[in-house]
Amino acid sequence: MFLSLFAPAGWILINAVQGVPPLGLILQSPGLMAYMLIGTMTAFAFFGWLLGREEERLSKLALLDELTGLANNRFFDQRMEECITSSRRNGSPLSLILVDMDRFKAINDNYGHQVGDMALKTAAGVLRSCIRASDVAARVGGEEFAVILPDTGTREAAKVAGRMLDGLRESKVVLMDGTNVNLSASIGLSGGILAEGESSFALFAEADKALYKAKQAGRDRLMTA
Repeated sequence: MFLSLFAPAGWILINAVQGVPPLGLILQSPGLMAYMLIGTMTAFAFFGWLLGREEERLSKLALLDELTGLANNRFFDQRMEECITSSRRNGSPLSLILVDMDRFKAINDNYGHQVGDMALKTAAGVLRSCIRASDVAARVGGEEFAVILPDTGTREAAKVAGRMLDGLRESKVVLMDGTNVNLSASIGLSGGILAEGESSFALFAEADKALYKAKQAGRDRLMTA
């Protein structure tokens, strides 16, 4: 508001230097004064709105993975701690799903990193379609994703993971020459009612062990801790 006075004040000052009395100038051209004041206020208000939108956009980008649009590690860690605190306070279950793309290195090696990026984007879309608004899907590694399911026991979480597996099996990346690159993933699941003192690290470690077992058992499957 204060800055909006600069334009009319500057105009008055310029005319005062040229010998035109400020009061006389205001009385002589009240419409012009009002126009400059309102115009300047409008311009500053619009600039402030644009600045707020840009700050909001940058704030969101700081919490998102640039390639997939899912949450990044920073937001995942923050939300994980919040969910663990809430789970302990309310005695509600909490589940964590870890998803690791199968044979992803072979996709990069055989078709190039651009196709690998397309595969990650496709997988992210599948995960996003399988979860609720209250859940959080994040990319936590090169081809590894994590999904936080608040207020969800492992039985319900296993159904979600099953839909993810089915969705990935049905998905493919189609190349320019018509080649289909099929996708699959191995999934590890942990969760339930948290034990006293159980940390996000412990929950993640349990899911990671289950994921390793899924890989060892032949990939393209779910293992629960």
